[in-house]
Amino acid sequence: MIKCVVTEDFSLREFAKLTNIVRKARNVEGKLFVGDTFECDEEMAEYLTGKNPLNKVVVNVIEVKEAKVVEEVKQEETTEVEEPKKTTKKKTAKK
Repeated sequence: MIKCVVTEDFSLREFAKLTNIVRKARNVEGKLFVGDTFECDEEMAEYLTGKNPLNKVVVNVIEVKEAKVVEEVKQEETTEVEEPKKTTKKKTAKK
């Protein structure tokens, strides 16, 4: 998750994807105002920092939390090592 702070007022169609929204002033569903903070995924953060059709930056990234990387490492450690399969070559008869 990436924590961001709003630098310019904007409305967002995918407002439901944002988490831990902390309002600085008023609470309007679907709109964010200067000073509000929230958490979102990497894709949404890229969109809000300029990778959008208008190339408009409306947030600044404050903090990057890498909880997913830790979970992936734990899963890799628990997987068992598979032994290579033995293959046999077919013998060809000479005439």
